[in-house]
Amino acid sequence: MIKIILVYNKVARGEDMEILLKARDLAKNAHNGQKRKISGKPYFTHVENVAAILKQSGFPDSVVAAGYLHDVIEDTDVSQEDIREIFGEEILQLVLHNTENKDLEWEQRKQATILKAQESSFEIKALIAADKLDNSQDLLNFHQKYGDKVWEFFNRGYEKQAWYYKELTEALFKNVNETEIPDFFHILRSNVENLFCQKEM
Repeated sequence: MIKIILVYNKVARGEDMEILLKARDLAKNAHNGQKRKISGKPYFTHVENVAAILKQSGFPDSVVAAGYLHDVIEDTDVSQEDIREIFGEEILQLVLHNTENKDLEWEQRKQATILKAQESSFEIKALIAADKLDNSQDLLNFHQKYGDKVWEFFNRGYEKQAWYYKELTEALFKNVNETEIPDFFHILRSNVENLFCQKEM
């Protein structure tokens, strides 16, 4: 990781390189070797999907870059200081708002994320929503393949996952003008309803 940071520090000092290319390349290198929980696909496919959702919805480059970087502090050796030095304070704060404190219990971490989703800026809400949209789409696809056995892939099963996704999704819609909500928020809500609500009817 030190080699990666040295390269990007050189870029940040003056060589012209688009912010999205920097973010994409750093994320690809940082997540190298990591796999998705169920599919086993390279983890980078997830962060690339998140960035694509944000870009296609018209969010500025800073938010799209945070989409690429949203898991690097939580899941790799990249530090807060690395992100600040390479990308600046604005992008660092976006990433930090999507970074969980792994020292806390799962329930505490998820409750903190729900609170952030309710109270944070529209850009942070969008980042959280894009992340969960890609996750929920994976869950739907694998639920079709494995049925309820899909929940066995998680340390917290169906009930806890249902609580988290439903509470988080509703929190994302709070304190936002309905006319400003992107389509992918509604797709996320539909995915969550399909995953968790039908079983409880």
